[in-house]
Amino acid sequence: MRRFSLLVVLFVGVAFSGWVEGLRGFFSREGYVVEVTDGEVILDLGKGKVHVGERFKVVKPGEKIVHPVTGEVLGTREEVLGRVKVSEVEERFSVAEILEDRGIVKGLKVRVEVGEVCFSGSREGLFKVSSVLEKVRQGEDCEYVVREFEGGVGVEFNGRAVAFFEKPIPVVRQRERSYVPEDFSFRSKFLISFNGLPLSADTCDLFGRGKEYLAVLFENKLEFYEILRGEPVKFTSMYLPAGYPVSVQCADLEGSGKDLIIINLISDGKASSAVARVVGESPVVVIDRIPYLMAVLDKERPQETFVGQRFDMEWGEVKKLKISGNSVTEAGDFEAPPGFRVDGAMMMEGLIIFIDGDGYLRAYRGPDQVFSKEGFGTSYTSVELPVIYGEEEGSGYHFYPRPFKVKVLKRYFAGVVRNVTSPIFRFLDVSKFTEGELYLLVPRKGKLLDIKKVQGRKMEEAVQAVVVTKEGRIFVITGRKGTIPIQNRGDLFEIEINPI
Repeated sequence: MRRFSLLVVLFVGVAFSGWVEGLRGFFSREGYVVEVTDGEVILDLGKGKVHVGERFKVVKPGEKIVHPVTGEVLGTREEVLGRVKVSEVEERFSVAEILEDRGIVKGLKVRVEVGEVCFSGSREGLFKVSSVLEKVRQGEDCEYVVREFEGGVGVEFNGRAVAFFEKPIPVVRQRERSYVPEDFSFRSKFLISFNGLPLSADTCDLFGRGKEYLAVLFENKLEFYEILRGEPVKFTSMYLPAGYPVSVQCADLEGSGKDLIIINLISDGKASSAVARVVGESPVVVIDRIPYLMAVLDKERPQETFVGQRFDMEWGEVKKLKISGNSVTEAGDFEAPPGFRVDGAMMMEGLIIFIDGDGYLRAYRGPDQVFSKEGFGTSYTSVELPVIYGEEEGSGYHFYPRPFKVKVLKRYFAGVVRNVTSPIFRFLDVSKFTEGELYLLVPRKGKLLDIKKVQGRKMEEAVQAVVVTKEGRIFVITGRKGTIPIQNRGDLFEIEINPI
C-alpha cells in the first residue's frame, strides 16, 4: 500500500523558546550533597554543570502548601540550611567550601544562587530574558552577564564565558514524498544472556549528559548497562522496595535533564510503586508506596503525559501526575478511553494506543476508535494476587509489554508485542509462550490504521520489552520460563527493521 503526499514547501519560523529554555535551565541548576567533610561538601555536579566561584543554597523540603478549596498540593516551602561556594570542579563532581551551615548533611538538594543578572544586547532581547529571570537589568557589571549575539546568547560568570545557547535558524525545506511499505522485516543480532527472567526495560539518561543506559528490571533488582557499540556492560544495580515488580520506565519529569526512574510494583494486590533517582553514582529510591501504576505515554513530552492508574485487584481511575519535591501528586483527570490500561499504553501523533483487559489492541484519536484487533497483551511479567475477579486465592495476573515508537524510512510507526501462548499455558501453574512477535501500526486511507507483522527470526519464548534509543537503536529483550525458578532466563538482541 503506497501513499504519496503532495509536494509542498514548509517555512519554519524562528522561535526563541530554545535559548530561553536553555537560560532557564542554566539559572535553575540543581544537584545533591554526596559527602560532607570538615568545612567542605562534595556535590554531584561536574564539568559543564558548575563553575569555580559559583554559590549554591543547600535546601530541604518544608511544609506542603495546600489549596484551601480544592485540596490540591501547590508545592512545598523550602528551608535553607546553608550556602556553599565551589572551589574545585572535577569531571563528575565538585568541591565546595561551606560559607554557612545550619545542618548540612549528605543527600540534601543544592540550587544555584543567582543575584542580579546583567544583559548586554537589544531591548527585545532584554524583554525575552526578563521572561525567564526575575532580576535582570541592562549593563555589564554583574557577576552573571547574558550577552546577545547574532547566533544566540552567551553567559559570562565573573568575566569568563561559561555557556552559549543558539537561536533557531529559519529554514525552508521541502516535504519529501513518502509511502507506507507493504511489509516489514527485521534482522537481529544476539548480544548477551541474563541469568534471571527480565520483566521490563527502558533507556535512561541517568546523569543528564545525553548518555543513555539500558535499565533491565528483574524480580528483586534493577540492573543498568552501558550501551556500547558491542556488548552492553553492566554499570550498576539497585535492590527494589517490597512488592512484585511490574515495569520500569525512565523520563525527565523535573526538567533537569536527568531522568527519574519509575518502578511499578504490586503489594498485597494493590499498586505500591516507587520513583528513584541517581545520587552521586548510585540510583536510590526517593519516593515509595505510590498508589498508582505509572507511565509516561510520550517520552518527548514527559511532564505533560505522566499519568497513573489506580490498581486494587482491578484497574481503576486514571489521573495526570506530577513530581512535587519528594512526592507524586495528582495534576487533574486524564480522559482515558474505555478499557484503558496504563501498562500497555502510549501516545503518538494524536493517537492513544493501548491493550485492554481482554487483549484487544486499540487506538483512539480523540473520542473516536480508529483501530481494534484481538490477540495482544500478556507476557511473563505476572504477580500473584490474593483474589481477583472472584477466582481462587493465589490467581496470577499478567501485565503487558509497553508499545514502542520506531523510525523506518524517515517515518515513525507505533510498534506492539504479541506473545503467542503455548498449548501448555498455565499448565501446572507455569505460563508458557512459544514465540514473541513484533507488529507495526501503519496508516490506511482516511484516519484508520492497519497492522503489519514484522517478519524475521523466531523470538523464543516471549518478548518482554522493546526499547529504542534516541539514536534509533532497537533492543529486544526476551524471556524464558522453566518449571522451576532457577531455569528462568532472558536474552538481549539488537534488531534493525526495514521495509520489504
